[in-house]
Amino acid sequence: RSLTSSSSSVIIRRFQTIIKMKLSFATILSTLAVLASTTEAFAPQPTSFRAAASSSALNAKYNSMDEILALFPEELPILINFYDATTEDAIKSDILTTKAMLKERATMVNIKQQDYPELAKLWDCDSKSPSMILFKDGNPVKRVYEKIDYLDIIPEISQYTQGD
Repeated sequence: RSLTSSSSSVIIRRFQTIIKMKLSFATILSTLAVLASTTEAFAPQPTSFRAAASSSALNAKYNSMDEILALFPEELPILINFYDATTEDAIKSDILTTKAMLKERATMVNIKQQDYPELAKLWDCDSKSPSMILFKDGNPVKRVYEKIDYLDIIPEISQYTQGD
C-alpha cells in the first residue's frame, strides 16, 4: 500500500510539473502572438537610444524631410521608402528583407504616400510606388523608383551604403 501511495505522489508531482510547463509554454506563445500582431511592419526599427523617438514617430505628422531625418541621428545613410497603400501587401516581404539586409549599413524608413502626400509630391515620390531616396549626411544621393524585389533594390544603393 505504501508503494502505491509513494508511486501515486510521484506521478502527481510529475503531472503538476508538466501542467506548469504547459502553462509556461502557452503563456510564452500567447505573448509572442500578441507582440507579433501589434508590430508596425513598416515602422523604423528602434534602437536602444532612439526607442522613445520611434513611438512618437509612428503617430506624428512631419512637415519636412529634415524633421524625419532628424529622428535618426546615427551616421548610417537613411533610405526613405515612399509606398502606396495599394502596393503595400505586394512589397511588404521584400521591403522587410531589404531592411534586414541593410541593418548594419543603412536605416530604412517606410512612409505611406497617403499619410504624407505633400512631402511625397515635393520629393517626386507621389506617382510611383515604391519610390526610394537614399540620404547620406542629410543629402539625397540616390533615387530608386518602382523596384520591388530586394535583389534589385540592394545593388542600386550598395555603393552608397559601404563603410567609408
